[in-house]
Amino acid sequence: MAKVIREYETEYNVGDVVIFQKFKTLNVGVIEGYYVDDGNFWFNVRTTPDFVYTYSNGGDIAEWDIMGVVDGSLREECFKRITED
Repeated sequence: MAKVIREYETEYNVGDVVIFQKFKTLNVGVIEGYYVDDGNFWFNVRTTPDFVYTYSNGGDIAEWDIMGVVDGSLREECFKRITED
């Protein structure tokens, strides 16, 4: 039995609060997951307690759509508002 392991690197991790562009609009969201396709990262990003951009709803976010990570106390405030039930 053979085992092939590929290693990829990305700037973003699950749990990061990121600013990204989708449909020509800037958004803030929390990365909930990702997958790799042909060496490109695609992220599932939650923007409200009720909505996550994913492949299945046509909204997965490409790595190049992400502008940066929100840090510090602003990150904590955004995370609470985006994930609260």
